Amino acid sequence: MLWLTWRQHRTQLLVTLGFLAVLGGVLLMSAQIAMDASNGEISLYCHGGGTPCREYDAGLEDLYQKIYPLIAMLPFVPLLAGVFWGAPLLAREYERNTHQLAWTQSIGRGHWLAVKFGVLAGCATLAGLASGQMFGRWLELFPGKAQTFVETSYFGAVGIAPAAWWLFAFTLGTAAGVLVRKTLPAIAITVAVFLAAAIALLVLRPNYAEPVRTLGPDPAATGALIIEVGRVAPDGREMSSLDDVPGCPLGLGKSECALAAGYQDFTVYQPISRFWRFQWTEAGILLAATAVLGGVAVGGTVRRRR
Repeated sequence: MLWLTWRQHRTQLLVTLGFLAVLGGVLLMSAQIAMDASNGEISLYCHGGGTPCREYDAGLEDLYQKIYPLIAMLPFVPLLAGVFWGAPLLAREYERNTHQLAWTQSIGRGHWLAVKFGVLAGCATLAGLASGQMFGRWLELFPGKAQTFVETSYFGAVGIAPAAWWLFAFTLGTAAGVLVRKTLPAIAITVAVFLAAAIALLVLRPNYAEPVRTLGPDPAATGALIIEVGRVAPDGREMSSLDDVPGCPLGLGKSECALAAGYQDFTVYQPISRFWRFQWTEAGILLAATAVLGGVAVGGTVRRRR
């Protein structure tokens, strides 16, 4: 069964491996450029600010922005496992009626599914871990980018979350294939549900824990997941920081004037110290959904009469 699984799915596995290799190569080359810059003359006397530091920081930021279009796509990379691995896994067997031959051999359908699903699920998890580690190590070269909530777009692409997303996408595709028994509709369902799940968790993420609320400047809010900012009037009324303050000019000086008039800025946020807690929370949610989808796939396959 292992050899059969490899023969049937080697193209998808090799293409995905090639994609990860290309991604790793791009990150490695840009990382080498960043490391060369950090060891260059500018960084040697970049202490306490000044023009050299600004030039050095600007160079790193420019390099980061050049790679950013690739970064923005990383949260959707797990769809590879759902579209090319999961959806065709059983749907293609049903379309070609090859499942009737496979399940009438000495190997039962439960064993058949356990081996194929288990091998590919394991590969999907490893691919997610590999991509998350590569991207996470790359981000460490850029000050203030690693393990922060500043860029919510790639929260699911670093740490342990990618492994959960890859496994979820693969299981989602498999379950869709079992339900509709057609490859193209299964792919469409996989993409739609994956995007819906990504949006849902993006909205839900700020509520993984009770947020912190502070008045006035708070250094702990740096790199945090900002949920709400505003201003508290002297009478306790909350208002937007963009609202006009009576007697204060617009533009520069408005904040200082508002503070002198008794107004206080407030911030509601999730501190950066909760980064890994949120990683495990999101992974747990995805694993729970994966378990449900896996049950659908297994139940629909084992109980199927023909």
